[in-house]
Amino acid sequence: MLSNEELERYSRQIAIDKIGIEGQIKLKNFSVIIAGAGGLGNPISLYLAASGVGRIGIVDGDRVSLSNLGRQIIYNTSDLGKEKVFLAKERLESLNPNVKIEIYNTWLTDEDTTIQIFKKYNAVIDASDNFETRYLINRTAVKLSKPLFTGAVGRFVGQVMSVLPGKTACFNCVFPEKERAVVQLMSERNLSLGVTGTLVGIIGSVAANEVIKYVLGIGNNLFNKLLIFDSLNNDFLIIDLERNPECKVCGL
Repeated sequence: MLSNEELERYSRQIAIDKIGIEGQIKLKNFSVIIAGAGGLGNPISLYLAASGVGRIGIVDGDRVSLSNLGRQIIYNTSDLGKEKVFLAKERLESLNPNVKIEIYNTWLTDEDTTIQIFKKYNAVIDASDNFETRYLINRTAVKLSKPLFTGAVGRFVGQVMSVLPGKTACFNCVFPEKERAVVQLMSERNLSLGVTGTLVGIIGSVAANEVIKYVLGIGNNLFNKLLIFDSLNNDFLIIDLERNPECKVCGL
């Protein structure tokens, strides 16, 4: 059920025929874990909290640095040096006290810890910023059969893909994991390229929208598809994907 306050808060969503009160209750009863409280994690968490997703977990072991503030819109200059997840929890609860915010002030570095966190939620969002973590998140989501929504950004280009484990292509199908040393170099190179703040807002919004559509069962999700957005030229491209039967993570 929705309270009178919730009915008013979400009234513009409820007015949409494809959502209504029934859809809003679906959002309220859904839970998601967001891996990453940075550039992508900020808009994703803000929009999911604002839309009324009932329980949101955020996992990140980082602290706010000055270089974050050009794109991480939850934090302020006065937050420098503070743990991101605690600040995110405060901001999101201030935005929507109806949503339960759960935080994990840690890095995702091993499968056991990742499993213990992910298994508590209905779906997983990958808002991380390095390939090592992305592969770990993908492996764990597939192992737990949790829907996975992935956003990635670099310079002026962003990507979004969605995964239904066992049914659609997973992240490893599209970007096969390489040797550890190579993966580390890939992550370092990606971080060194930089990124625009507006791009993470756009890609984060697309990823959040993917989750909302999935919960409501409306529209077309990016399952077996990779959306690429070139913000420099305003080009959107959607590439069809296929599950790799020999994939080391989700292969049959």
